[in-house]
Amino acid sequence: MTDFAAIHAASDRWMQAWMDQDMALLDASLAPDFTLIIGNAPGGCVTRAEWLAMVPRYVCTRFAYRDVQLRGLDALVLMSAIADFDASVDGVDRSGAFFVTDAWRRNSDGRWQVAARYSTRAEPAGEPSLERMFSR
Repeated sequence: MTDFAAIHAASDRWMQAWMDQDMALLDASLAPDFTLIIGNAPGGCVTRAEWLAMVPRYVCTRFAYRDVQLRGLDALVLMSAIADFDASVDGVDRSGAFFVTDAWRRNSDGRWQVAARYSTRAEPAGEPSLERMFSR
């Protein structure tokens, strides 16, 4: 299995563990220094402990990645994708399509762990995009 295939599989397991509320697998998936940066609050970050503490309140019933891209950068592999899901936090709907970028690295045991996730709502279809701007 290539590193890219391993990262994609690890990411799928991480999100399935979130849906299943599998705290042991979630704990194993996150690097000790994991952080989540959210697009509408880029000045702050959610720590690993804060994210894990929120999981029981963050209920996801459907999750799918699309448009996955992977890029190796020295000791990191970056995975970007549209994460499309149905979820709620404390009963407040958080469903939708989000553009996410995850930074993955190997731990001392050689297993891949996610060290950071950057997340923001995806642009609605039909909005002007850089892709169209570059394809003149």
